[in-house]
Amino acid sequence: MLEGFDRYLRRQRDLATGVDADLVQGNRRKFRLAISLIGVAFLLLGIDRIIKPHGLIQEVFGWLLGVLLVSGTLIAMWAGQERAFLDKPEPKKPSSLFK
Repeated sequence: MLEGFDRYLRRQRDLATGVDADLVQGNRRKFRLAISLIGVAFLLLGIDRIIKPHGLIQEVFGWLLGVLLVSGTLIAMWAGQERAFLDKPEPKKPSSLFK
């Protein structure tokens, strides 16, 4: 049981020393993009509530708001899965019959 924790700590040390730094940086960039998209969507929602546009502008705001929220959420989920993969330690070596 402690072996799994040891592998996890070893992986955290590897990440701290810069192993897979390009992957971690790319993942952070994806997460920042997702947060930005969701932030712009909420900003548009606030503008929509303050201005209360009518007709085509209201339709465009609604569709744009939906696209931004969905794309931001999907990218955030993707970044979360990548982060979980990057944090995962190497699997335990299978036992060998012949050593």
